[in-house]
Amino acid sequence: MIRRIAVLAFSVGLILTAGAGQAPAYWYDGPRWAINPVMSLQFGTISNGVTLTDGSTTWGQPAEASMAIWNQYMDRVQFRVIRDSTASTGLGNGTNNVFWSSSIYGRSWESYAGYALWLSSGSAITEADVLMNNQLSWDSYRGNVRSGAIDFRRLVMHEFGHVIGLNHPNEHGQTVAAVMNSSPGSTDTLTSDDISAAQFLYSVGGSGSVSFPARNESMDFRTQLETKYRDGLRRGNSTTYVDAEGDIVWLSEYFRYRVNACTHAQAQIRVFAQIDSTGTFGVCGVVSSSAVAFPPRNEALDFRNALEAKYRDDLKRGPGQSAVDNEGDVVWIQEYLRYRVNRCSHAVAIDKVFAQIDGRGVQAVCR
Repeated sequence: MIRRIAVLAFSVGLILTAGAGQAPAYWYDGPRWAINPVMSLQFGTISNGVTLTDGSTTWGQPAEASMAIWNQYMDRVQFRVIRDSTASTGLGNGTNNVFWSSSIYGRSWESYAGYALWLSSGSAITEADVLMNNQLSWDSYRGNVRSGAIDFRRLVMHEFGHVIGLNHPNEHGQTVAAVMNSSPGSTDTLTSDDISAAQFLYSVGGSGSVSFPARNESMDFRTQLETKYRDGLRRGNSTTYVDAEGDIVWLSEYFRYRVNACTHAQAQIRVFAQIDSTGTFGVCGVVSSSAVAFPPRNEALDFRNALEAKYRDDLKRGPGQSAVDNEGDVVWIQEYLRYRVNRCSHAVAIDKVFAQIDGRGVQAVCR
């Protein structure tokens, strides 16, 4: 089956061929990828060696950046790239061509700036091509739409949304901010609606195969850790913008995503989406409960520092005091959770963590 999805220049409206499915706000067409779509970029160099407004020196750079943004929110598949491909172009050739063209495979561009076409077999997309109108003026920039040049990155990002099976929500009775609207306007990156759509189609979903302890128990550990540092280790207070409850809740969520196959970036995006109330996303994969792998401590500390900035700069929280520094916070919460997911009770996990703090070595898990 061939499905043609036309993408317009920002000021022009159009009617698509069909839409086959509706989710809470976004709109998708039905078929989706069962394997990673490998996109063959064939844009060539920028004329006269010009550097684009956003600093890009090739058209491939904003194209790859837009795919990377989509990839952050998809678990089952990921865009892959072949740079500077020399493959022949044509629908049905087994290659996902992405290229400049003077026509839509022989048809006039009319008012279109870009055009995406895909083939499907049953419920699976099997090939997708993206054509960009080489008769127009292009740049790559952020912010409001400018006269004289179309923003390549936001339009090709829109196109890649069609490649994964999405349609225009505003043409199906919905009023939402989305890069997938038929006219994205000044929306220059994915919104919560676009993200929810990608998650709906390609998220593993669920809370994961590795279960975490109840929050009241984790909170009790964090309270006891504070007391241990203050009264046992005689540590002085340092300033923090993250309260103790937010600290344990969001670190636990970060670790839950990490042990359920999310990368550092995927986990942080998911936690911050919860903080911003833009969605609660599923985990990234199913792992063996007998092989629970926690992340490197430097990545967990990086998340904790980002959480500090999130509370201070975005949430505008005021300063507080804690005897537990960020590094100790990350190390011992991770150890507590490591013991818990390896079948230690709440009390036993606390004892094992505190034994480490007291210099009695790393204690064995309870499996």
